[in-house]
Amino acid sequence: MITVTLVSLLHRLGPRFPHYSAALLLPLVEEHRGDLWLPAIKGGEMTVLEQRGKGAQLLASLASGWCDFATGHGGDTPELDALASYDEEMLDNLLMYWSHPAKINSPITDNLFELRREVVDEAHGAKLAAAWEQQLQARFEQIMQGARAGRDQLCFVEVESAYWLRQRLSEAAEITLVTPALG
Repeated sequence: MITVTLVSLLHRLGPRFPHYSAALLLPLVEEHRGDLWLPAIKGGEMTVLEQRGKGAQLLASLASGWCDFATGHGGDTPELDALASYDEEMLDNLLMYWSHPAKINSPITDNLFELRREVVDEAHGAKLAAAWEQQLQARFEQIMQGARAGRDQLCFVEVESAYWLRQRLSEAAEITLVTPALG
């Protein structure tokens, strides 16, 4: 049975949660003997993982469906106001909940980001939602291609997208999905 290990990255949220540093993730890279996947994003975590993970492959970009955390109030529509309010409350809750690294890769975190995505899609409409789904499906296919070839997969993804891949990968009969115990 092929193993797919899925690990969330905090990227832009990283400075708020220094106890979940790239150094905590490096043993996963060093012990892995299959395909290594990294998102096409920039940041401190990525620099460290790219340096250690020679030969890492890039996952499809999520840029066309991405929605940064809303900052501030006064959106143009009630939907954008709701998104800004949701984001503010969510970040406050994460400051309390993510007190330990293991909680970042938890089902509760996945649920929070899945709910956030529903609010994003409501605020921004079908075009953004369709782009998000299309790019996540492309990532899933990339990962499954290596798994079908018989290679274990280690995938680092943005915490905002982990829920979607975790759900799809858990439905794939030919793989074992692993969420590492960090911290």
